Order: sequence, then structure tokens, then C-alpha cells
Amino acid sequence: MSVFPLGSKEIKLAMLGMVDGNGHPYSWSAIINGYDHDTMKNCPFVGIPIYLFREPEHSFGIPGVKVTHIHTQNRQEAEDVAKASLILNVLDRPEDAIGQVDAVVAATDIGSEHVER
Repeated sequence: MSVFPLGSKEIKLAMLGMVDGNGHPYSWSAIINGYDHDTMKNCPFVGIPIYLFREPEHSFGIPGVKVTHIHTQNRQEAEDVAKASLILNVLDRPEDAIGQVDAVVAATDIGSEHVER
């Protein structure tokens, strides 16, 4: 029996939401996918590149899991996160993730908004 719940199928995640002062989409997507070092240098959350760059490259990535889609309220922010954290698809609406991914990450620190997101 596989240790992965979907067997050999890759688990696809959507990263949804970003709020002022909280760069979770950058950090969590980088931890899961890996990241582009040169692009991550431009992350507007200055602490994120600092702690990411301290870790060895081989410590990033979760086998069998990828953040494949992202949505934030600001399209340009989503595109920036996507480029830095190797996400292939930027969504116009969070609902566009339906049928495209296996799970979503509500990537804000405002828990009362998670269901709405």
C-alpha cells in the first residue's frame, strides 16, 4: 500500500488568499514546490527570502505534492508568487480551482475568512 493517499497520482494544491503583512503564499508554496532563487530575492516580505536561503535546497519540496494553482485578491501579487514559487497556474477567481486541484490552502492568518476564501 502506498504511503500517499492518492497512490502514484500527484496531489495538486491551490494556494488561496493573501492579506497585508502576511506572505504565507510565498513561504508555503516555496516549502512545498521549491523556488526560483533570483525571483524570490524580490519577495516583498523581506524575512521570507532570509529564512528560505538559510535552508539547503534539498530540504524543499514534498514528494507527490505540488502547489499548481494560486489566487490572491491582487492578480499581480499572484503572478509574482507564482513565478517565485514555481506555480504554473494563476486563477482569476478562487472558484476556478474547483475540479483542477485535490485540496486548497487558505493561506491567510485571518481564520474567520477561510471558508469564504
